[in-house]
Amino acid sequence: MQRASAAALLFSVVTLCGFVHIHGGEIVAELQHTNITVHWSTDYEHQLVDFAVYFGVKTPDVVFLGFSDFGDMNNTDAMIYHYGTNQIKDSYTDRNYKIMPDIQQDFMMIRKRKDHIIFRRKLTTCDSRDYAFQPGTTQFYIAASFGHKDLFDIRDKRWIVDKKFGKVIEGPTDRSNIEDEPTSLEKDVKVVIVNSNNPDPVPNVETTYECIIRKMPFDTIHNMYHVVRMEPYITPGNEHLVHHMEVFICRDEVEEWSGNCNDPKKPAKAKSCSHVIAAWAMGEGPIHYPREAGLPIGGKGKNEYVMVEIHYNNPELHKGVMDSSGFQFFVTGMLRKYDAGIMELGLIYSDANSIPPNQKAWAMNGYCPSQCTKNLPEEGINIFASQMHAHLTGRKLWTSHYRNKVQIGDVNRDEHYSPHWQHLQQLRPMVRVMPGDTLVTTCVYDTRRRSKVTFGGYGITDEMCVNYIYYYPASDVEVCKSAISNSTLRAYFSQRHGMDGKIMSISEMYNGVKNWGNGVDEEFYNVLNVGNMNMNCLRPDGEPHQFNSKDTRQSWEHMARPRLFSGSFIRTRDRFQCPAINDMINFE
Repeated sequence: MQRASAAALLFSVVTLCGFVHIHGGEIVAELQHTNITVHWSTDYEHQLVDFAVYFGVKTPDVVFLGFSDFGDMNNTDAMIYHYGTNQIKDSYTDRNYKIMPDIQQDFMMIRKRKDHIIFRRKLTTCDSRDYAFQPGTTQFYIAASFGHKDLFDIRDKRWIVDKKFGKVIEGPTDRSNIEDEPTSLEKDVKVVIVNSNNPDPVPNVETTYECIIRKMPFDTIHNMYHVVRMEPYITPGNEHLVHHMEVFICRDEVEEWSGNCNDPKKPAKAKSCSHVIAAWAMGEGPIHYPREAGLPIGGKGKNEYVMVEIHYNNPELHKGVMDSSGFQFFVTGMLRKYDAGIMELGLIYSDANSIPPNQKAWAMNGYCPSQCTKNLPEEGINIFASQMHAHLTGRKLWTSHYRNKVQIGDVNRDEHYSPHWQHLQQLRPMVRVMPGDTLVTTCVYDTRRRSKVTFGGYGITDEMCVNYIYYYPASDVEVCKSAISNSTLRAYFSQRHGMDGKIMSISEMYNGVKNWGNGVDEEFYNVLNVGNMNMNCLRPDGEPHQFNSKDTRQSWEHMARPRLFSGSFIRTRDRFQCPAINDMINFE
């Protein structure tokens, strides 16, 4: 960070996540002359949030606290506090980045002290210049001015920008449980570290997948253990390179190995390392299991190997970066009451799930239908954590829960998703899913800055839509994801665009559309939402569950998507009756 005079305005960006019952959080803006700490507590019943701003060792003349969905610095709600007058002003930045006073003042001062202030606001005020706090990621802007009392443009070059992201308030179902903390873990807990010892630097290419296979340091052949906590270890300084990681159990005995996942020298038996037991993405914290459940590892006849897969995202093509990132497992031999599992929901990693260019809000739905959830335990499963993941064009992600074809709630929802801050959301109370229920994972993408099709796939410039749900008791369903069926796509591209679906690949057909405008995108969007789908309803060994249907024309590869209906439980803010500054993007 470059140095500036004491008169310069200092700036920091961090992140806020959705609101809940009375619950607190904290973020620290690391400014050049001082740190500014923001605490908050939210009263969900009364729809209030209290903020406490602590000034640090040097008191600023002016403090700016702004809120934004996706980190844009214009059309941002803001509170401005002038230390000399001890006054707060409800303000906003307009589309031209000018700082303006709000006609309606909605912030209320609660306390003024020499080193801090406390103020209050309703979560939603129905003022079109105020930010509506909703479940999902919200970006905080914290700025301090030393020597300048009147600053009118947020783009002033004298400002120093320090971008940070922090995990703060979660959604309405999240409440941390003291029993889940490390201090209450079993007395025999061992910490196992599986990390990279690759002597070679991270390749200077944009996307690399590295696989690390290690033998567990205890007898998992004859004894079963429970993993009760997992947390990532990221080599300091490499936070920008390690995009996400997955952890797999190996079914077969495999030799220890590390290297590029696509290396032909990778052990052949590494294909058996396919059972996902953990997933982590940039911005994530530790994974806690509830006191009554643990992730099983080992047991009679089970092998002793795990594999960590690391996705490096290196768009700036850095050279010579050494990395030893990986995972830490907290393991106990004192087995808990239930075995826990992890399940993948969302879209199959396939170019079938691709997005046309220049789309403001392109939604795609991944289904986990009743035909697959019928394989869950008779008593149902309890989802205690959820982790949603997309790449660079993802803007909104959520999973909805249907019973008897009617929506009864959400598992998890992020209305302002950021690929730079992805977190595991603990769910309290847990979400109970019964056999025959349907789970629908929706991802909304913004491809207005892209002139070509964005393909579904593994690369950072490709797209994903996935929700890893952590639950107990463990079931025989590991993957429950969908895609538009290849037969539906081939029929559409053949009939509408005259392509030869028999010889062209799916990606070639997408790229063969010369113009996605003039209603072509709307027409294709309808096909995606009504056409038949391809389902992955997979066991831990990667094999599909049996498909049962009275209609012999259907199969997992070509089945009708479920007909579903919205329930009356949903309470949403009507943006026309109750506007907010979040909506201003619709006028640009």
